[in-house]
Amino acid sequence: MRITIATTVAVLLGLPAVARADDQTTAEGTAQAGAAGLVGSGAPAVDGSFINEIDFGVRGTIYAEGSDEARYQRYRDLRDGALLDRLRVFKDTDAYRYSLQADYVGYRDQRYSASYTRFGKLKTTFEWNQIPLFYSEETRTLYDLTTPGVLMLADSIQSGIQNKTTTLYDAMPGAVTFDLRTQRNVASFVLSYTPSPSVDYSVSFRNSQKTGGYPWGGSFGISGAIATEMPVPVDTRTTELGTSLEFANDRGYARIGYDGSFFRNNVTTLVWDNPSRVTDSPTAGPAQGRMALWPNTDMNSVVAAGGLNLAARTHATAVVSVASLTNDNALLPYTINSALVSPALDRQASDVTARVTSMNYGFTSRPIPELWFSARYRLYDYDNRTVPFHTTDSVNYDTAVVTLNQDSEPYGSKRHTFDADATFSPARYLGLRAGYTREDVDRTYRIVEHTNEDVARASVDLTGIAWLTLRGVYEHSNRVGSPVDPLELLSIGEQPALRQYDIADRDQDRFNGIIQIMPASQFSLNGAAGVGRQDYPGTNFGLRNSRSHFYSAGFDYVPSNNVSLGATYGFEKYDALQASRTANPLPANTPEYLLDPTQQFNDPRRDWTNNNNDRAHTFTASMDLVKVLPRTDLRIFYDYNHAESSYTYGLAPNTVLPAPQQLPPVLNELQRGTVDGRYHVNRRMAVGVSYWYEKYRVDDFALSPVSSLAQPAPPGPPTLMMLGYFYRPFTANTITGRLTVFW
Repeated sequence: MRITIATTVAVLLGLPAVARADDQTTAEGTAQAGAAGLVGSGAPAVDGSFINEIDFGVRGTIYAEGSDEARYQRYRDLRDGALLDRLRVFKDTDAYRYSLQADYVGYRDQRYSASYTRFGKLKTTFEWNQIPLFYSEETRTLYDLTTPGVLMLADSIQSGIQNKTTTLYDAMPGAVTFDLRTQRNVASFVLSYTPSPSVDYSVSFRNSQKTGGYPWGGSFGISGAIATEMPVPVDTRTTELGTSLEFANDRGYARIGYDGSFFRNNVTTLVWDNPSRVTDSPTAGPAQGRMALWPNTDMNSVVAAGGLNLAARTHATAVVSVASLTNDNALLPYTINSALVSPALDRQASDVTARVTSMNYGFTSRPIPELWFSARYRLYDYDNRTVPFHTTDSVNYDTAVVTLNQDSEPYGSKRHTFDADATFSPARYLGLRAGYTREDVDRTYRIVEHTNEDVARASVDLTGIAWLTLRGVYEHSNRVGSPVDPLELLSIGEQPALRQYDIADRDQDRFNGIIQIMPASQFSLNGAAGVGRQDYPGTNFGLRNSRSHFYSAGFDYVPSNNVSLGATYGFEKYDALQASRTANPLPANTPEYLLDPTQQFNDPRRDWTNNNNDRAHTFTASMDLVKVLPRTDLRIFYDYNHAESSYTYGLAPNTVLPAPQQLPPVLNELQRGTVDGRYHVNRRMAVGVSYWYEKYRVDDFALSPVSSLAQPAPPGPPTLMMLGYFYRPFTANTITGRLTVFW
């Protein structure tokens, strides 16, 4: 075991408070809780007048040998050291309310917020939120990361591999270890002003900045070339602006607004050295690779909305927005290989433009207490107005100029959705509901240009009975697409019977049910179950079907206001069957060969399937003891998750393919346990200690650690240089000592 902070510090500091949860309450929600006389995560103040608090202490973590410390921290910063973990300041009067809040001050996941409300006139909020993502502290690379967007190798490595005087295996010990992480910083501001009881004006601003690096991949597509994993630099900013003016009275409301979103990337191109070559060659490949990264993009939209209150408890609403999406980024040449003459570009910039129109109309009515109707129509039209980009000549893998004479295909779609529901309550506790949805989608540049889907659903609700709550929902849907031109698939070397699951014909059934039984006021049982199926009747190659099952059961027991405990177990199961054929494509533009049984392309003996099975078990248990011991609060929580995925390959009975090597199952298991103790020294002070335990176990054939970052392992020549971002286990024990002061 490795201790990463002196344990005596934690012991001397003493005893803390509430453990920090992964999913914190929102700043606004916490402010409301504080103003209502609550502090912490729902714990009442020591005294009704003490709604403010400051919480500080010290934290340390003990890791088992070989633990993946980055995966334990992932979206949080759990470094050892002193903490100013929580600050809450509230003020509430008959005229105004304000709050100031801070969490994890000085750490990578710190958050600050402030709000002020002048009742009936003004409301404003501000938040600064930092979100880390820690991939790995053991990633290694031979690339020089000094210049963002340009990853360089030492010339000696490139020339040695090119001239066969060295190998990638020999070079890898010189790789430099670095932390692979990203950091997202989000600032947001909202102001709402009410000059009169019928008029509201609001403005909003949000700025999201992301920096760091992602694991990325680059390939040269040449026999004998070395593909590379590398850290792609991330330096982006998204700025969002919004403003609206709303008028409302007893008859309805009307609103008009503007929303803008502007994405900027400070590193729009990635260039990386080819480990296999130090010089450009017209046949053996380039010395460098190059690719475009995320383009700068703008979106401006105007929104109009309104609602009308009608007779017989009837309401009608409408929202219409029209947006313009544009980007005009400089295009990269076809090749970075100086040994080739790069063909001329059709235009020098992307010149992308699209108009996005969205409409949403709603109608609800309850003419009599027992009957309720609702209907809604939605339109989403993505009208891609980009002029197709014509490519006469292109470059394959930076090694050969080829003639294509092809145009780009600017994808667009238009979706119409109509929903209708009716609920009837013939008895006091009974609700019967039926609904229907129709969705029609038109697409450009997809093999299925039009689909329509009909969905029928029915549900039964039994509520209001003191000891029983019951609900069941059944849904059936059928999606049908326009005919597929098999020659279109054949022209790109695909099987004519191939279908893509998101647009293929589909039959689907789902049933979900929940039940809650309370035989006594202090005790309740709850359960849920569901089944689902999807069948793709027109699909021969692709996803053919999938099945899902789940159920859960649990209880809650609250014998007194000071004691509560509960537990829940859940199981989920998912199965999917996919099919394919291993065969050479037909000669280009030769549909007559579809009738030639000697072609591999037409041989069903070369078919194979993959049956994917996922299983997941979850178990949670908790117990709260509030003031059972004098001045002491104790909370215990445990969470267990175990999931396995398997891939089983099958062949046709008379197959001519070799027997496949079956892959081992993928295992993920996570255990989490927390114990929180807080002792109230007096009305203004509490001390406590919290203990977190987490253990993660993983076995993934694709991302398990390997002996060398040069793969495959000797004696064969390496074709992949890995970054070292693997799935590794960890066991962590975190102890936090805390002192909380109320006022």
